[in-house]
Amino acid sequence: NIAVPDSITQQLRNLQKDGKATVIVANDSAVLGIIALSDVLRHNAKDMVSALKSNGVSPILLTGDTSATAHYFAEKVGISNVYSKLLPQDKVEKIKNLKENGKITAMIGDGVNDAPALKSADVGIAMGEIGSDIAIDASDITLIGDDISKIPYLKRLSTATVRTIRFGITLSLLINLVGIILSVLKLLTPVTGALVHNAGSLFVILIATMLYDRKI
Repeated sequence: NIAVPDSITQQLRNLQKDGKATVIVANDSAVLGIIALSDVLRHNAKDMVSALKSNGVSPILLTGDTSATAHYFAEKVGISNVYSKLLPQDKVEKIKNLKENGKITAMIGDGVNDAPALKSADVGIAMGEIGSDIAIDASDITLIGDDISKIPYLKRLSTATVRTIRFGITLSLLINLVGIILSVLKLLTPVTGALVHNAGSLFVILIATMLYDRKI
């Protein structure tokens, strides 16, 4: 039953627009003041988002914060697609909707509230140092040093790995097919056929080693 003056209400609005969570302090009869709290934006967050966009990724912010706070930080890092005031089950629902629309999803989080969404996404990525135990357990990949600048590298490495696997399998199948045709034409003996077959496996291994130390 403590009345909040209009001046305090206006200050609350201004603080929320600046991305701050607010706590009103009062005594038995009047408001004494406001405590404003704010997350600290990582210095490389904007560069990380920009790098993801350049790799064909569409970043989305899912948060339990207020709309004003969410849009404040989203604008700072360059994210236009924002969903705020979400409970854990709401985050899961958003990811399910994306997957139903044919999107491949990667969820990045560190808190207990992120765990269900990390599990629901195609790929869950958790922060190793600041992340909660349940978030780490629910994730597929854990960033040991919490360096979010590694996320674009992770995306490029993953893409290169999948392409390498597909190329290696295709090449192996082609070599085996050529070997079968040559065997039918009686151009290969059992010994040379075995060498051709193992050569296919060797090529696949050599192609896979190209991922090592590649400047991705």
